[in-house]
Amino acid sequence: MSNVKNKSIPVTIVHGLRESARDLMEQARQWPNITVATPRIQDRYGVHHTKAMLLFFRDSIQLIVMTANMIPQDWQVMTQGVYRSPKCSFKTNNPTSAASPFETDLIKYLRAYNLSCLGSTIASVSRYDWSVCKAILIASVPGYHRQSGSSFCNWGLQRLAEVLCQYVTLPTYNCQNSQIIMQCSSMPHSPEKWFKEQVSRAMAEFKNRRSTLSIKSPRVCVVYPTVTAASNSFTGRDMSGDFLRFEKASYGKNHSWFDPYLYEWKSERAGRQFLMPHIKTYTRTYQDKNGKIHIAWHLLTSANLSRAAWGEYQKNRTQIYIKSFELGVLFCPSLWDDNADLVPDNDLDSMQERSSGTEVAEIKVRLPFDLPLIHHPEPLQCFTRLT
Repeated sequence: MSNVKNKSIPVTIVHGLRESARDLMEQARQWPNITVATPRIQDRYGVHHTKAMLLFFRDSIQLIVMTANMIPQDWQVMTQGVYRSPKCSFKTNNPTSAASPFETDLIKYLRAYNLSCLGSTIASVSRYDWSVCKAILIASVPGYHRQSGSSFCNWGLQRLAEVLCQYVTLPTYNCQNSQIIMQCSSMPHSPEKWFKEQVSRAMAEFKNRRSTLSIKSPRVCVVYPTVTAASNSFTGRDMSGDFLRFEKASYGKNHSWFDPYLYEWKSERAGRQFLMPHIKTYTRTYQDKNGKIHIAWHLLTSANLSRAAWGEYQKNRTQIYIKSFELGVLFCPSLWDDNADLVPDNDLDSMQERSSGTEVAEIKVRLPFDLPLIHHPEPLQCFTRLT
């Protein structure tokens, strides 16, 4: 907080540093414009993992969703991702007029904190027109979310599955080599059954699944650095273990079934090969008959591959239990015009929306890894923490 220069601009900080909460509140008293709050998380393994900002300008507002924490090393020596919404102007009609889905989802998430200090923020958010945001919020909120209640479809894996069923359509006769690519920085112990029957199943959903039985099940891939990649990186093996959190004991128990899913961290085209990933992305790609790669959907999020982040179905899938707060943004072609096409492109000089020579508008998505993916060279090569 010592970097805060202007003491007149209101700043509200929501954080998850439970052990330091009292000290941070004491520090904040030096700045009358700063409010610090910690959301209640009952599970000892749950965390406030969201990294986001709401920026208020003179006549607009902007949402920033990040994968980086607000500490120097996260921005200096790691691969991260940032989504910046358009600057949304005030609503031209009645401020209480019908809200866009983006606004509704954002307010729903902010209310889930159950923090009184966010009351004025929530009221302000509703005054702006968020309909220009071509993205869908995918969030997680701690708690038991039951099918009989209103929150079951709002958070975690169930939220993602519902969105994919509503917004994502795959081509019936021109969809080959489909794959779901999971890429993260931390993989706490994840049972095989949870990975295969809950995560992979949720991410395989799409709107026209039942009418396109000819489409084969997607190949599931997990992009994670090898020991060699981490050792040769800018942060080296020891420092990389501070944020690449995959325990050796957990990998040892699961490598026999998990190794076939593992693919190397390769990011030469994007210039991030030696900067280990703290970014977390989940993507579905497919190829057309000409071999061109298309993106069915892409999610940038704070959520790692864990039950705490995504939740775990219980009681015959009638409830989902989530431990942590998470926030991400999902993109898919249906958010643009009917003929929009999402394609991967890691060339920084060609990230503008452009025509592909046909009537299809190509929306460039910068993936943090190179395609095609490359398997880990042999078993037991995945990077794990030394301790």
